[in-house]
Amino acid sequence: MRQPARPPAVAGQFYPEDAKRLQAEVRALLAGAVPARGERPIALILPHAGYVYSGQVAADGWRQAMDHRYDLVVLLGTNHTAPAFAGASVFIGGGFRTPLGVAEVDEQAASGLLAAEPDCTSDPRPHEREHSIEVQVPFVQVALPGAKILPVVIGCEDPGLCSRLGPALARLVARHKALVVASSDLSHFPAYADAVASDRAVLTAMAGLDPDALRRTIAAEMRAGRRGLDTCACGEGPALVAMTAAKALGATRGTVLSHANSGDMPLGNRHRVVGYGAVMFGAVGEGADLAALDDPPHVALSAPGRPS
Repeated sequence: MRQPARPPAVAGQFYPEDAKRLQAEVRALLAGAVPARGERPIALILPHAGYVYSGQVAADGWRQAMDHRYDLVVLLGTNHTAPAFAGASVFIGGGFRTPLGVAEVDEQAASGLLAAEPDCTSDPRPHEREHSIEVQVPFVQVALPGAKILPVVIGCEDPGLCSRLGPALARLVARHKALVVASSDLSHFPAYADAVASDRAVLTAMAGLDPDALRRTIAAEMRAGRRGLDTCACGEGPALVAMTAAKALGATRGTVLSHANSGDMPLGNRHRVVGYGAVMFGAVGEGADLAALDDPPHVALSAPGRPS
Protein backbone atom coordinates (compact mmCIF):
# COMPACT_ATOMS: atom_id res chain seq x y z
CA MET A 1 0.00 0.00 0.00
CA ARG A 2 1.36 3.40 -0.98
CA GLN A 3 2.10 5.61 2.02
CA PRO A 4 1.88 9.40 2.23
CA ALA A 5 5.09 11.34 2.81
CA ARG A 6 6.62 10.11 6.06
CA PRO A 7 6.73 12.90 8.67
CA PRO A 8 9.95 13.49 10.61
CA ALA A 9 10.23 11.47 13.82
CA VAL A 10 13.43 12.91 15.35
CA ALA A 11 13.57 16.55 14.18
CA GLY A 12 14.43 18.68 17.18
CA GLN A 13 16.21 15.73 18.81
CA PHE A 14 18.83 14.38 16.43
CA TYR A 15 18.98 17.49 14.24
CA PRO A 16 17.40 21.00 14.23
CA GLU A 17 13.68 21.26 13.56
CA ASP A 18 13.99 24.83 12.25
CA ALA A 19 14.59 24.80 8.50
CA LYS A 20 17.03 27.72 8.38
CA ARG A 21 19.05 26.38 11.28
CA LEU A 22 19.10 22.87 9.78
CA GLN A 23 20.18 24.17 6.37
CA ALA A 24 22.96 26.22 7.97
CA GLU A 25 24.14 23.34 10.14
CA VAL A 26 24.34 20.83 7.29
CA ARG A 27 26.16 23.34 5.09
CA ALA A 28 28.62 24.09 7.90
CA LEU A 29 29.28 20.39 8.45
CA LEU A 30 29.91 19.88 4.73
CA ALA A 31 32.19 22.94 4.62
CA GLY A 32 34.21 21.53 7.52
CA ALA A 33 34.44 18.01 6.09
CA VAL A 34 37.59 16.25 4.95
CA PRO A 35 38.41 17.39 1.40
CA ALA A 36 36.92 15.49 -1.53
CA ARG A 37 39.34 12.87 -2.86
CA GLY A 38 38.07 13.22 -6.43
CA GLU A 39 36.88 9.68 -7.03
CA ARG A 40 33.18 9.02 -7.46
CA PRO A 41 31.71 7.11 -4.51
CA ILE A 42 29.72 4.02 -5.38
CA ALA A 43 28.70 3.45 -1.77
CA LEU A 44 29.23 4.93 1.68
CA ILE A 45 28.91 3.68 5.26
CA LEU A 46 28.01 6.60 7.53
CA PRO A 47 26.90 7.09 11.17
CA HIS A 48 23.41 8.01 12.31
CA ALA A 49 23.58 9.53 15.79
CA GLY A 50 22.55 13.09 16.61
CA TYR A 51 24.39 15.61 14.46
CA VAL A 52 26.18 17.07 17.47
CA TYR A 53 27.83 13.68 17.94
CA SER A 54 28.29 12.16 14.49
CA GLY A 55 27.22 14.85 12.02
CA GLN A 56 30.77 15.84 11.12
CA VAL A 57 31.84 12.25 10.46
CA ALA A 58 28.73 11.73 8.29
CA ALA A 59 29.50 14.97 6.44
CA ASP A 60 33.00 13.65 5.67
CA GLY A 61 31.29 10.97 3.58
CA TRP A 62 28.64 13.14 1.98
CA ARG A 63 31.34 15.64 0.97
CA GLN A 64 32.88 12.96 -1.28
CA ALA A 65 29.61 12.62 -3.20
CA MET A 66 28.47 16.21 -3.59
CA ASP A 67 30.70 17.06 -6.56
CA HIS A 68 29.16 14.21 -8.59
CA ARG A 69 25.75 13.73 -10.18
CA TYR A 70 23.35 11.17 -8.74
CA ASP A 71 19.70 10.67 -9.58
CA LEU A 72 19.07 8.02 -6.90
CA VAL A 73 20.36 7.59 -3.35
CA VAL A 74 19.65 4.21 -1.74
CA LEU A 75 19.41 4.68 2.03
CA LEU A 76 19.91 1.44 3.95
CA GLY A 77 18.83 1.85 7.56
CA THR A 78 19.04 -0.46 10.51
CA ASN A 79 16.11 -1.59 12.63
CA HIS A 80 15.91 0.10 16.04
CA THR A 81 12.15 0.15 16.54
CA ALA A 82 10.50 -3.04 15.22
CA PRO A 83 11.96 -5.94 17.27
CA ALA A 84 9.99 -8.68 15.51
CA PHE A 85 10.96 -7.55 12.00
CA ALA A 86 13.76 -9.52 10.31
CA GLY A 87 13.39 -8.84 6.58
CA ALA A 88 13.95 -5.77 4.44
CA SER A 89 11.28 -3.07 4.45
CA VAL A 90 11.09 -0.92 1.31
CA PHE A 91 9.27 2.40 1.77
CA ILE A 92 6.58 2.89 -0.87
CA GLY A 93 5.21 6.40 -0.73
CA GLY A 94 5.55 10.04 -1.60
CA GLY A 95 8.78 10.68 0.25
CA PHE A 96 10.47 11.53 3.53
CA ARG A 97 9.61 14.92 4.97
CA THR A 98 12.20 16.94 6.89
CA PRO A 99 12.18 20.63 7.87
CA LEU A 100 13.81 21.23 4.45
CA GLY A 101 10.82 19.77 2.57
CA VAL A 102 10.04 16.37 1.07
CA ALA A 103 12.76 14.16 -0.36
CA GLU A 104 10.95 12.27 -3.12
CA VAL A 105 11.02 8.47 -3.11
CA ASP A 106 11.71 6.78 -6.45
CA GLU A 107 8.58 4.66 -6.39
CA GLN A 108 9.48 2.85 -9.61
CA ALA A 109 12.78 1.70 -8.06
CA ALA A 110 11.01 0.78 -4.82
CA SER A 111 8.43 -1.30 -6.69
CA GLY A 112 11.19 -2.90 -8.73
CA LEU A 113 13.09 -3.99 -5.63
CA LEU A 114 9.94 -5.42 -4.08
CA ALA A 115 9.24 -7.42 -7.23
CA ALA A 116 12.81 -8.63 -7.60
CA GLU A 117 13.61 -9.74 -4.06
CA PRO A 118 11.34 -12.03 -1.99
CA ASP A 119 13.04 -10.91 1.24
CA CYS A 120 11.61 -7.42 0.74
CA THR A 121 8.27 -6.20 2.06
CA SER A 122 6.39 -2.90 1.89
CA ASP A 123 5.49 -3.04 5.60
CA PRO A 124 5.72 0.64 6.65
CA ARG A 125 6.03 0.01 10.40
CA PRO A 126 9.83 -0.36 10.54
CA HIS A 127 10.09 3.13 8.98
CA GLU A 128 7.65 4.99 11.21
CA ARG A 129 9.99 5.86 14.09
CA GLU A 130 13.33 4.76 12.61
CA HIS A 131 15.98 7.50 12.74
CA SER A 132 18.88 5.81 10.92
CA ILE A 133 17.49 6.74 7.50
CA GLU A 134 15.86 10.00 8.55
CA VAL A 135 19.10 11.64 9.74
CA GLN A 136 20.70 11.02 6.32
CA VAL A 137 17.89 12.72 4.38
CA PRO A 138 18.85 16.37 5.10
CA PHE A 139 22.34 15.59 3.79
CA VAL A 140 20.77 14.29 0.56
CA GLN A 141 18.64 17.42 0.30
CA VAL A 142 21.62 19.78 0.72
CA ALA A 143 24.49 17.83 -0.84
CA LEU A 144 22.60 16.17 -3.72
CA PRO A 145 19.55 18.37 -4.40
CA GLY A 146 17.04 16.78 -6.74
CA ALA A 147 18.16 13.21 -6.19
CA LYS A 148 15.37 10.78 -5.35
CA ILE A 149 15.75 8.33 -2.49
CA LEU A 150 15.07 4.63 -2.01
CA PRO A 151 14.71 3.96 1.76
CA VAL A 152 15.15 0.36 2.94
CA VAL A 153 15.24 -0.79 6.57
CA ILE A 154 17.37 -3.93 6.98
CA GLY A 155 15.86 -5.91 9.84
CA CYS A 156 18.80 -8.23 10.61
CA GLU A 157 22.33 -9.19 9.62
CA ASP A 158 21.41 -12.63 8.28
CA PRO A 159 24.16 -13.63 5.80
CA GLY A 160 21.70 -15.15 3.33
CA LEU A 161 19.49 -12.08 3.22
CA CYS A 162 22.45 -9.70 2.87
CA SER A 163 24.13 -11.78 0.14
CA ARG A 164 20.88 -11.90 -1.85
CA LEU A 165 19.82 -8.29 -1.35
CA GLY A 166 23.15 -6.71 -2.33
CA PRO A 167 23.27 -8.10 -5.88
CA ALA A 168 19.52 -7.56 -6.36
CA LEU A 169 19.97 -3.93 -5.38
CA ALA A 170 22.96 -3.58 -7.69
CA ARG A 171 21.00 -4.95 -10.66
CA LEU A 172 18.14 -2.57 -9.91
CA VAL A 173 20.24 0.60 -9.69
CA ALA A 174 22.73 -0.22 -12.45
CA ARG A 175 20.76 1.90 -14.92
CA HIS A 176 20.79 4.88 -12.54
CA LYS A 177 23.46 7.31 -11.42
CA ALA A 178 23.11 5.77 -7.97
CA LEU A 179 24.77 6.11 -4.59
CA VAL A 180 24.26 3.41 -1.94
CA VAL A 181 24.47 4.62 1.67
CA ALA A 182 24.50 2.26 4.65
CA SER A 183 23.63 3.91 7.96
CA SER A 184 25.61 2.41 10.84
CA ASP A 185 27.21 3.54 14.06
CA LEU A 186 30.09 1.46 15.44
CA SER A 187 30.91 0.24 18.97
CA HIS A 188 28.27 0.76 21.65
CA PHE A 189 29.11 1.45 25.28
CA PRO A 190 32.71 0.29 25.89
CA ALA A 191 35.26 2.63 27.44
CA TYR A 192 37.11 5.04 25.15
CA ALA A 193 40.27 3.02 24.47
CA ASP A 194 38.32 -0.18 23.81
CA ALA A 195 36.03 1.72 21.45
CA VAL A 196 38.97 3.05 19.46
CA ALA A 197 40.48 -0.44 19.16
CA SER A 198 37.21 -2.10 18.19
CA ASP A 199 36.26 0.62 15.72
CA ARG A 200 39.66 0.51 13.99
CA ALA A 201 39.33 -3.25 13.52
CA VAL A 202 35.78 -3.00 12.17
CA LEU A 203 36.58 -0.06 9.87
CA THR A 204 39.58 -1.95 8.48
CA ALA A 205 37.33 -4.91 7.71
CA MET A 206 34.68 -2.69 6.13
CA ALA A 207 37.28 -1.04 3.89
CA GLY A 208 38.47 -4.46 2.78
CA LEU A 209 35.20 -5.01 0.87
CA ASP A 210 34.92 -8.57 2.18
CA PRO A 211 31.59 -9.21 3.94
CA ASP A 212 32.80 -12.52 5.41
CA ALA A 213 35.87 -10.81 6.86
CA LEU A 214 33.65 -8.16 8.43
CA ARG A 215 31.50 -10.83 10.05
CA ARG A 216 34.58 -12.60 11.40
CA THR A 217 36.03 -9.37 12.72
CA ILE A 218 32.82 -8.43 14.52
CA ALA A 219 32.58 -11.92 16.03
CA ALA A 220 36.19 -11.73 17.21
CA GLU A 221 35.69 -8.29 18.74
CA MET A 222 32.60 -9.47 20.59
CA ARG A 223 34.67 -12.33 22.05
CA ALA A 224 37.60 -10.11 22.98
CA GLY A 225 36.32 -9.31 26.46
CA ARG A 226 35.90 -5.58 25.97
CA ARG A 227 33.86 -4.53 28.98
CA GLY A 228 30.54 -2.89 28.13
CA LEU A 229 30.72 -3.68 24.40
CA ASP A 230 27.13 -4.34 23.36
CA THR A 231 27.64 -4.27 19.58
CA CYS A 232 30.45 -3.44 17.15
CA ALA A 233 28.15 -2.05 14.46
CA CYS A 234 24.47 -1.40 15.03
CA GLY A 235 24.03 -1.28 11.24
CA GLU A 236 25.90 -4.47 10.44
CA GLY A 237 23.11 -5.60 8.08
CA PRO A 238 23.07 -2.36 6.05
CA ALA A 239 26.88 -2.37 5.91
CA LEU A 240 26.96 -5.95 4.59
CA VAL A 241 24.34 -5.16 1.95
CA ALA A 242 26.16 -1.99 0.88
CA MET A 243 29.51 -3.81 0.61
CA THR A 244 27.95 -6.60 -1.46
CA ALA A 245 26.11 -4.13 -3.71
CA ALA A 246 29.22 -1.97 -4.13
CA LYS A 247 31.30 -4.95 -5.29
CA ALA A 248 28.58 -5.92 -7.76
CA LEU A 249 28.59 -2.33 -9.06
CA GLY A 250 32.34 -2.41 -9.67
CA ALA A 251 33.88 -1.14 -6.43
CA THR A 252 37.48 -2.28 -5.95
CA ARG A 253 38.60 -0.06 -3.09
CA GLY A 254 37.48 0.97 0.37
CA THR A 255 38.70 4.16 2.03
CA VAL A 256 38.28 5.02 5.71
CA LEU A 257 37.63 8.77 5.67
CA SER A 258 37.34 9.52 9.39
CA HIS A 259 36.37 8.12 12.74
CA ALA A 260 35.57 9.41 16.23
CA ASN A 261 33.40 8.56 19.21
CA SER A 262 31.14 10.31 21.67
CA GLY A 263 33.97 10.44 24.21
CA ASP A 264 35.78 12.94 21.99
CA MET A 265 33.32 15.61 23.10
CA PRO A 266 34.53 17.91 25.90
CA LEU A 267 31.64 16.72 28.07
CA GLY A 268 31.64 13.17 26.72
CA ASN A 269 31.68 10.22 29.11
CA ARG A 270 34.83 8.29 28.23
CA HIS A 271 33.73 5.31 30.29
CA ARG A 272 30.73 4.59 28.00
CA VAL A 273 30.96 5.71 24.38
CA VAL A 274 29.47 5.16 20.93
CA GLY A 275 31.77 4.99 17.89
CA TYR A 276 31.31 6.60 14.48
CA GLY A 277 33.11 6.15 11.17
CA ALA A 278 32.84 7.09 7.49
CA VAL A 279 33.88 4.63 4.77
CA MET A 280 33.77 5.18 1.00
CA PHE A 281 33.78 2.52 -1.73
CA GLY A 282 34.95 3.36 -5.24
CA ALA A 283 36.51 1.87 -8.35
CA VAL A 284 39.91 3.59 -8.28
CA GLY A 285 42.94 1.41 -7.52
CA GLU A 286 42.98 -2.00 -5.87
CA GLY A 287 42.46 -3.09 -2.29
CA ALA A 288 41.77 -1.01 0.81
CA ASP A 289 43.15 2.45 1.46
CA LEU A 290 43.74 2.47 5.21
CA ALA A 291 45.91 5.58 5.48
CA ALA A 292 43.21 7.44 7.39
CA LEU A 293 43.49 4.93 10.21
CA ASP A 294 47.06 6.05 10.92
CA ASP A 295 45.86 9.56 11.76
CA PRO A 296 44.11 10.70 14.96
CA PRO A 297 40.31 10.43 14.93
CA HIS A 298 38.64 13.22 13.00
CA VAL A 299 37.18 15.09 15.97
CA ALA A 300 34.66 17.89 15.56
CA LEU A 301 32.41 17.15 18.52
CA SER A 302 31.90 20.12 20.76
CA ALA A 303 28.48 20.27 22.40
CA PRO A 304 26.13 17.95 24.27
CA GLY A 305 23.59 16.03 22.23
CA ARG A 306 21.83 12.70 21.97
CA PRO A 307 23.87 9.70 20.82
CA SER A 308 22.30 6.55 19.43
